[in-house]
Amino acid sequence: MNELDASSRDAIVLDAIFLDLDGCLVDSTRAITNTFDHALASVGIAPRAPEVTRSFIGPPLRATFDRIVAEEGRDPALATDLVMRYRERYRAMSAAETTIITGIPDALAALREQAPIAIVTSKLGPVAERLADEIGLRAHIPIIYAPHDEHVIEPKEVTLRRALAATGARPHATVMIGDREHDVLAGHACGTATIGVLWGAGDRAELEAARAHAIVSDVHELHGAVRAVATRRDR
Repeated sequence: MNELDASSRDAIVLDAIFLDLDGCLVDSTRAITNTFDHALASVGIAPRAPEVTRSFIGPPLRATFDRIVAEEGRDPALATDLVMRYRERYRAMSAAETTIITGIPDALAALREQAPIAIVTSKLGPVAERLADEIGLRAHIPIIYAPHDEHVIEPKEVTLRRALAATGARPHATVMIGDREHDVLAGHACGTATIGVLWGAGDRAELEAARAHAIVSDVHELHGAVRAVATRRDR
């Protein structure tokens, strides 16, 4: 994976802008919920209600299956099998059931005028990279930081810290953008500014409870929100 171009930082306020993938840059609701339903049904577990399954978008996959298996009173080892079944179906269907959110390419072009940009996701690295390639997202935001050990639950904070280290971005001059509390909490843990977006799986109450520095409801508001939080932190 390439690092961000440090040479472009001299003329900008921010060192880096990091964005979550699912729910922030792409609408993966259909791909993820269909695949969760498939994995659970394949081992005799009833699918969750749509609003519950939607809440699975964002957190690490293994952590979600660990919780479901515990709720069902099943053997904890089943979570490993569920992850495998999920990934088999997702690998085959994710590109067909995932779309780039309307307005994101233009928003990313505007953000690049403020700082280098990259994806920071909890999705397994090879999976995220393949999806970004297949749906054309890599043309707009080519750099992805993600977990690469499928056997370890990597908190978003850890992935974000690795992105900061790889780019040399200073936390106080970085913004983390995402649709779930995990994105915001990771930003706080790492010392970055945080922006929550409302077109993904999270709602305003969740993002406010996580203390996002700004919350936006429209893709075209991202550029202004980034500038606003950067200005406040510069004072």
